[in-house]
Amino acid sequence: MLGWEYPPFISGGLGVHCLELTVRLAKMGHKIDFFMPTCTHPLKSPHENIRLIEVAPTTLRPYFSTSKKGQLATYGEDLIRAVDAYAKMVVEFVEEEHKKNPYDLIHAHDWLTSKGAILCKKKLSIPLVQTVHSTEFDRTSSPWDLILEIEKPMVVEPDSIIAVSRLTGEQIKKLGADEKKIHVVYNGVDASKYKHGGIHSFSRSIEGKKKVLFLGRLTEQKGPVQFLHSAKKVLDKNPNVVFLIAGKGSMLPLLINLTIGLGISNNVKFLGFLSEDEQRKIYSACDVYVMPSTSEPFGIVVLEAMASGTPVIISKTSGVSEVVSSALKVDFWDINGMAQKILAVLNYSPLANSMKHMAEHDVEKLTWEKCAQETCGVYEQAVRKWAQVKSGVV
Repeated sequence: MLGWEYPPFISGGLGVHCLELTVRLAKMGHKIDFFMPTCTHPLKSPHENIRLIEVAPTTLRPYFSTSKKGQLATYGEDLIRAVDAYAKMVVEFVEEEHKKNPYDLIHAHDWLTSKGAILCKKKLSIPLVQTVHSTEFDRTSSPWDLILEIEKPMVVEPDSIIAVSRLTGEQIKKLGADEKKIHVVYNGVDASKYKHGGIHSFSRSIEGKKKVLFLGRLTEQKGPVQFLHSAKKVLDKNPNVVFLIAGKGSMLPLLINLTIGLGISNNVKFLGFLSEDEQRKIYSACDVYVMPSTSEPFGIVVLEAMASGTPVIISKTSGVSEVVSSALKVDFWDINGMAQKILAVLNYSPLANSMKHMAEHDVEKLTWEKCAQETCGVYEQAVRKWAQVKSGVV
């Protein structure tokens, strides 16, 4: 398996997915070598069937970062060179381990691993499964041609493609993927981690107020601007509400200025990046969680909030909206509708309680065990078809 994040090195849903999936696969008896960049934190395998193999240092990260000058700090002009260099190193490492204990297949995650994965497939002559967690169309309103040129073969060369939602499946068809290769496998949640999140301590200025949470990267894709505009409309009706924004990203200065311009800075608190333990506490402490993303391939955080017993309001343009019935859904641009739904949850406890009860049934159906079982089904099909092709049956 080729990935870019693995706890404790983690910056988003990609790392959560890789951890939870590999652990479930390992418990099912599968052996996994997880190849990733060299991590500055000590790595410890969560299961005896999982080996974490650090390949080499790299400046690449799953998500963009921006310097104080507004330039892309992580990538810049060295993007292609860095991707190519890492891909070649991954092939060397994988080929060496394959000689010792031959692999049955390769499973790659997202665009940063795809070049190396395709090279491994050709070098080792084994099937390739590619999971697409997001595309450049999701991440920005101005797609980079350089990244699109990497993503196009990412969805053409593999033997099977896993999309984290039907929404993502439609996106990768635009990149040239064969619809017959696409399998939708939804993310899951370990509800036991969130049922008893713990107690979050707030300052006196927050205690006693209703709390509305935004948790995500502070980027255009996640809709924090829409969140703040809806916050203004809520506060016009009910000033006894505080809006919490957890996460970091390039839009932070803009968002701070926006709260001042809207006159709501006293009711908005920026919490910065939260650890997993802190996230569990903040979910439980809030009255409603809002995910207003303009384009969200899935949205694992929604399941985490639901498992914590927190009512959720989500954008219709999200993968998770395909599989949950307990969430209130809204168009990301409809700040009036978003504000109305927030006020409804805050003001009417029967609605909030009903949403919490329904959420229990949603999270029961969306487990990482189910995700792993369906992923195994994709593996088996890919291996079977590969064997048929090699034997001349197909």
